[in-house]
Amino acid sequence: MIDDDIRKLVERDRGADLGALEADIWRREGLLRTRRRTTRRVAAWQGAVMAVAIAGSASAGFAIARQADPHQAQLLVPGEQFAPSTLLFRAHR
Repeated sequence: MIDDDIRKLVERDRGADLGALEADIWRREGLLRTRRRTTRRVAAWQGAVMAVAIAGSASAGFAIARQADPHQAQLLVPGEQFAPSTLLFRAHR
């Protein structure tokens, strides 16, 4: 049984050409190195895009928040004038 398996493996690998094995290995290493470099560049660009998106979103949110009327919410929140934050910070607005 084991002899049959060994014979099958020998017959399967008999036709393999190992003359270009080293060149194939170096070609594959070059391909892997190129893929790694590309992956790093894409990840760096994705990080930069995310940072710009976060900064833009934050600045847009601050700009919209500054334009909003803080007393508009009194209709939706009865007793808001007695909230501790309103009592403490009303003079700063």
